[in-house]
Amino acid sequence: MNLEMAAFDVAGTTVKDDGIVVEAFKAAFEMTQPDLWPTKGDAWTQYAIDTMGQSKIEVFTALLGDKEKAYQANIAFEEAYVNEIAEQGVSPIPGTLELFAHLQEQRIPIVLTTGFSRATLNVLLTELGWFDLIDLSVTPEEGGRGRPHPDMLQHAVTKLGIQNPQHSLVVGDTASDMKAGIAFGATDVVGVLSGAHSKEMLVDAGATSVVNSVVDILTLI
Repeated sequence: MNLEMAAFDVAGTTVKDDGIVVEAFKAAFEMTQPDLWPTKGDAWTQYAIDTMGQSKIEVFTALLGDKEKAYQANIAFEEAYVNEIAEQGVSPIPGTLELFAHLQEQRIPIVLTTGFSRATLNVLLTELGWFDLIDLSVTPEEGGRGRPHPDMLQHAVTKLGIQNPQHSLVVGDTASDMKAGIAFGATDVVGVLSGAHSKEMLVDAGATSVVNSVVDILTLI
């Protein structure tokens, strides 16, 4: 690969998830929609899983059909997620730090993109101690739109002054990650099986390669 940028998703791709995101969705729905949760909970949870990787506020808006309700649900989601992180801790998926070290040695900028808000992402980066390991992180509100749109990746190349966006590696565990990478025009869009979606879903969404986890990407580059 002739790389000018390597962009990674966070939860399920570079950071262990262990179902925390789904549990935070459930907690948010139960807290903010107690009357509807018993009848709509299963469908809402499945939608959250199917759209994993997208902006969380956009997922809540699509489900609840009301910006204020979505805003309140998103606040509850982020509080639940941060509380889970505080209780359980957070750790990188094995192989992530080795891959980051290799990219640093090759002077390839490392970018993190996410569906989380900036506040939640910063909690993760602080817990992980990653601020000095990456070159840039981008959230949906900073990029313009969340996945499956390519806005966060486009924002990254603008900020970093990348001359050839197609010479980018885009890595994620969801169909939305793959769609964003393809729409962005990256030559290498790699799905990992350490997170939310299956190999079939990743391939159907446009993955150029699918590997078990980020540790396997070292063999690709």
